[in-house]
Formats: sequence, structure tokens, C-alpha cells
Amino acid sequence: MYLGAAAGMLLLPTLVKYRGPQSVFVAEAALGIMWSVLWFNYASDPPRSEHPKAAAAGFGEHILPVKGNQKLKVENGGNSAKTAKIPWKKILLSLPVWAIVVNNFTFHYALYVLMNWLPTYFEQGLQLSLQEMGSSKMMPYLNMFIFSNIGGVVADHLITRKIMSVSWTRKFLNTLGFVVASLALVTLPIFRTAGGAVFCSSVALGFLALGRAGFAVNHMDIAPRYAGIVMGVSNTAGTLAGIVGVELTGQLLEAAK
Repeated sequence: MYLGAAAGMLLLPTLVKYRGPQSVFVAEAALGIMWSVLWFNYASDPPRSEHPKAAAAGFGEHILPVKGNQKLKVENGGNSAKTAKIPWKKILLSLPVWAIVVNNFTFHYALYVLMNWLPTYFEQGLQLSLQEMGSSKMMPYLNMFIFSNIGGVVADHLITRKIMSVSWTRKFLNTLGFVVASLALVTLPIFRTAGGAVFCSSVALGFLALGRAGFAVNHMDIAPRYAGIVMGVSNTAGTLAGIVGVELTGQLLEAAK
């Protein structure tokens, strides 16, 4: 995801310059179609041990059991699937779930605001052309790709080596990522050069991605059976953050003129 954003920042300004704004939508549609073809050919749902790709990766029902459905025998000798009841009340009243929701909201608030307004800041605030910035404009998103992978590796190391508990690992990486990202965002307006702005935004987005090793996988920690549902609830909050954050930022900029 973040590698795609980095590639987009590098390639799309040039595409717009020579082919016009409409070329962006055509290019992204073509990439979406290509990805769909690969997905339909190679995806497995759910990842079962009989699928060769899943078996090679170590997935199987003994590792990732599918507990949502229970098969019951019926009179004619067939099977009938009975769907387990979702404990919505417990999910919505759970403080750990709300902690994930708040984390998802704040993460995506910062991410969507930076993704939508950072190019405008470069061009209007610093009077820089995205075409002239070269590969430096992709660094914040490339940093997200790098740090999101670092966060996963560090979290696995801390947990598997029993250096920290799962709970403390999530809290540590989440707090470290968000605090450093906040400091970088506060520092960003001080710099009036391209290098300073790119550096601060790269640190901010990089450590935001590091923080995902705390909250983004916490669904599996607290509710492995209903992780998909909790993920859906928290991602809804993250999407709302993008709607609210981008619009509110635009209103603040208009009011500050």
C-alpha cells in the first residue's frame, strides 16, 4: 500500500504534466484491473492447508482455525452450516476495542491530511514544483513502507523472544510511533526548505507506520474469532477520519487567509 503511494508520488506528477489529469484515473484503473486478475487467479479464501500456496506459507486450519461456522448433521446425511452469533454488545462496550478505534481514527486523520495536503504545502507554501522535486517527494511514503515492515519485525522479535508481553509490545510501538510522529509534525512548519519539509514529513509518516505494529494487528490479540468484525469497525473510524480531517483542514486554511 505505502510502496504504491511512493510510486504514485514519483510517477503521477510527470504523467499529469505530459498526459493531463485524466491520465491518472486511466492508469489507476488499468492497475486495478491487472491486480484483480492476479487476485482471482491466486487468492485463497479462507487459507486452508490443501491450497499449495497456503501450505508453503505455513497456513492451515490447525494454525488459523475457521470457527465462525459450525457444521451440523441433518437427517438426509448432509451438512448444514450454523453461523455463530456475533456478540455485538460486548464488542461495542469493550474498552480495548475502543482503544483500537481511537488509534485507527488518529492514525488515518494524520495520514489522509498529509496525503491530500502535503503536495499543496510543497507547491503553495514552499513554492516548489512537484516535477522539480524529483525523487525526494516520494520519500515520506517510501519511509512508511520501510518502517511498517520494521515495526512488524521488531514486534515479532519482542514477543517471540519474550522480551515483552504482547500487550506491552503493542503499547510500546504504538506510543513510540505516535509520539515521534507528533513531534515531527509540530516541527514541520519551522522548516522553510524542501529538504527540511521532506525530512519532517518522512519522519512523521515513517513513525506513524511503525505505530501500526501496535494497533493494526491488535484485533487478532483481543478477539481472534471476531478480528474481521473489529477491523471493520475500526477501519470505518479511520475512513471517517479521512473525510473529517481533509475537509476540516481545508476549512482552516480558508479561514486563515
